[in-house]
Amino acid sequence: MLQKTSLFYLIILVTVSLLSSIAIADTVFSPRMNQIQVIGTHNSYHKRPKYISWAKNVTKAVQDWDYEHLPLDVQLENGVRSLEIDIHNTPEGWKVMHAPYFDNETTCATLQECLKVVQEWSDKNPWHVPIIIMIERKTEGPVLDKRITNPKKEDIERIEEDILSAIPRDKIITPDLIRGDCKTLEEAVLTKGWPKLEEVRGKILFIFHNRWELREFYLDGHPNLEGRLMFVNSRPGDPFSATVIIDNPFHPDIPEWVKKGYLVRVFGGDPKTDDMETVRMKDEKAFSCGAHVISTDNPPGEVHTGTGYFAIFPEGSTVRWNPINGPINVDIWPEPKNSLNKQQIDTK
Repeated sequence: MLQKTSLFYLIILVTVSLLSSIAIADTVFSPRMNQIQVIGTHNSYHKRPKYISWAKNVTKAVQDWDYEHLPLDVQLENGVRSLEIDIHNTPEGWKVMHAPYFDNETTCATLQECLKVVQEWSDKNPWHVPIIIMIERKTEGPVLDKRITNPKKEDIERIEEDILSAIPRDKIITPDLIRGDCKTLEEAVLTKGWPKLEEVRGKILFIFHNRWELREFYLDGHPNLEGRLMFVNSRPGDPFSATVIIDNPFHPDIPEWVKKGYLVRVFGGDPKTDDMETVRMKDEKAFSCGAHVISTDNPPGEVHTGTGYFAIFPEGSTVRWNPINGPINVDIWPEPKNSLNKQQIDTK
């Protein structure tokens, strides 16, 4: 009888100990959404222009257009976790393309169409880390096509209408969610920080890429982005600052911005314009500086012809812990690593 009693208490003790260990582990390992680093794509909708072969004989500038992305859902399936979408204000709504006539080929014709593709993929893969989508109104449109007009404040409001037509509000990481009861959005980012990663899996964060007048339209009446769906491209010191979009991975302030809590996007190397030594140098800096998004024209599944290059972290993943502020010495990945086996990377 004594042995049975002792065994009973031993079982209870072991069970309590295990449960306590699990609770402690959960408390200790609760990374936030800004403690990861992802590969994203630049001009994510882009297809190679039809007439680029002869256009190259006219100007070398078109070499920057000589790439083609897979459909957005295929990119996401291949591990891309940030997208950039360029928009133009037309009578039919916000059209997606790089430039009218010359570089207008796209995998999705309108902002609504592009976002619906993302939403459908997200619903099928609810445990993905947050997808960051940058939306940029391009300035070339009205110059090349008179049907495209410079947007007014009411046109900027229609961007949110298009977002909500495709993405449910409860799937969007909004500025209000981050700011909480803080006075400004920047104060929240610097003091309270971003949500835990597990709380925002399956969600989407939007950034309005434009600054100056268009950003002022969007901030008008919403100085801290109260009630807004999108964050804005900003710089530390702005009361609405939380997300920083810059191209140069060598900017000396990036690591400090990351440590303080800002979300940062940079470009990596580009084999269309750089030699491979420069490409590797830019990638190495982009990866190590701590920027949360590294944008590329060559994600997995879209190998650069001639060099065989595509952007991938050294560990063979498109999603990893951030080297500046991420957790260290952990075996758990933010998402399962994407295989480099070409048979498992979709190139369709």
